[in-house]
Amino acid sequence: MVREQNVKLMSKIAIYENNKGRTEIPMSSFYKGDYVRINALKAIVHATIAFILITAIVVVYKMDYLLANILKVDYKRIAMLLAIIYGCWIFIYWLIARIVYSRRYENARPDIIIYNHDLKKLFEISEKEVVKSKGGVVISDDFIDF
Repeated sequence: MVREQNVKLMSKIAIYENNKGRTEIPMSSFYKGDYVRINALKAIVHATIAFILITAIVVVYKMDYLLANILKVDYKRIAMLLAIIYGCWIFIYWLIARIVYSRRYENARPDIIIYNHDLKKLFEISEKEVVKSKGGVVISDDFIDF
């Protein structure tokens, strides 16, 4: 028997799963710290790749200067400068990633709590219907007040 309450609840769950749930449901399998650390690490890897590509583009752009002054250029100073720039670059990316992913996790928590509550409610309703369909008696805890 189709109940209006079940249909509304299943529709609400399906809408959430198809919209926000695609990103928030996998997020809920992590602790906040783990989720933030994993995504910050991904951001560091992406920032490193971006830094390497930008550095390669600058080297190619300045290639005629480097080839003309191959013996005059202080490579040790350039390497130290690149290391300092890289360190600052990574720190900024790491800091921004921690802030962004921490906020995403915090903003998703209320939706995940509602989603889990709706799933639990739907599961309890379906269990009661299965027991009733088999001829059993459902004892509800709704009337007990502790």
